[in-house]
Amino acid sequence: MSMILSIAIALIILALIFFSLKGLFGYFPDNWEWVGIVLAGVGLAVATPSIFQRAFGKPIAEIEYFRGVDREDRFLSVFLMNPPIKNKFLKMLGVRRETIQSLVVQFRISEQGSNKVIIPIRTARIITDEDSEYTGKDRITLPPTYSVGATCMFVLWDEKKNKALVISNRDEQKELDQGYYAIYISLIVEGEYKKYSATFVVGEKADDLIWGSHK
Repeated sequence: MSMILSIAIALIILALIFFSLKGLFGYFPDNWEWVGIVLAGVGLAVATPSIFQRAFGKPIAEIEYFRGVDREDRFLSVFLMNPPIKNKFLKMLGVRRETIQSLVVQFRISEQGSNKVIIPIRTARIITDEDSEYTGKDRITLPPTYSVGATCMFVLWDEKKNKALVISNRDEQKELDQGYYAIYISLIVEGEYKKYSATFVVGEKADDLIWGSHK
């Protein structure tokens, strides 16, 4: 399909060149000029898919906020996604979303209102489908998919302590008092930052642990 599309693009380019030359010079190209025009059109047609791939196939990191419920457990997390190409024209050209080769997630938590920093910058645990022990990783590759392949859990309700705990890649676990909080999340995709923010509530019991607004 991509080969047929490339041929069609080449024909369109040739037609545009043909009418442009006629309009500019008032004559049709001679035989040798036609050879050059055809070669130029074929070269453009062959190069078009790779140009579109470089322009539209770069990896994109996105998140989806999620409140987890597992029996007595409650937790606030995000799904990490690298959405595949959906545009039909780009797919016909053979454009495919590239895999994220390096992904790091960092976060910071402050009191909402006072902006007092409660949790300074931490690196989040990235839990993958293959990570059954929930130990997480500092770096991860993320192929283009909408399926849940990687998750970051930020706050977990500890039923034994009856407290909300902040989870990071460190061994330490910070307890949060009841209140309203703001979390600032940075996705570092191959050295480039993409930032998100959200609010959440910590209440007296597990069911009070919920996301607020987010963007």
